[in-house]
Amino acid sequence: MSADAHVLLPVEQHLALTQALYREARLLDAERYADWLALLADDVRYRLPLTSRRFRADRSAALAVGPGYVFDDDKARLGLRVQRLESGLVWAEDPRNAVRRIVSNVEIYVADTQGEARVHSVVEIHRSRIDAQQRRLTAGRTDRWRLDQGQWLLVQRDIAFDHPIVIDSNLNVFF
Repeated sequence: MSADAHVLLPVEQHLALTQALYREARLLDAERYADWLALLADDVRYRLPLTSRRFRADRSAALAVGPGYVFDDDKARLGLRVQRLESGLVWAEDPRNAVRRIVSNVEIYVADTQGEARVHSVVEIHRSRIDAQQRRLTAGRTDRWRLDQGQWLLVQRDIAFDHPIVIDSNLNVFF
C-alpha cells in the first residue's frame, strides 16, 4: 500500500487510537513522563527535521548535506530527556510551566506494515512561565503507531514545526 493510500482503520481501532493521542497529550501536560514513555515502542524514532523555507521561485538545488534534525531521538535518548526534566535542575522548568497541548485535525489510515497505522495530526502547545511569558507553538505531526497486545504504541513521529525559527529560549516540551 502506498503512502498516498487512504484506507481507514476499522472504527473501533480508529477510536482507540484517537483516544491514545488525547491520552498522550494529557500525560505530557501532567508531566507523567514514565507513563508517556510506556506509550512508546522500543524501536521508536522521534524527530524534528530542520526545514528550509525558500521563495517559491527559488529553483536552486537542495543542500547536498540534507536538512538534518533539531533532534532525532530513540527511546533511550527520550528517556535521558525525561530524566533531565525530572532532575529538578532545569532552570526553565522551575517553577513548573503551565503547559497545555491541543491535538486536532486527526487523520488515521492503515499503514504499509501489518498492525500499524499512519496518523496525521496538528498539535498546538501553550506554555506559560511564572514571569507571564507565554508561548504558543504549533506543528504538524506524521506518526506511525503499532497495535501491540491490545495497546497502541508510538513507533515514529516526524514533527513539522510551523515556525521558521525556534521562538523560545528552550524546547523542553514533547510534541
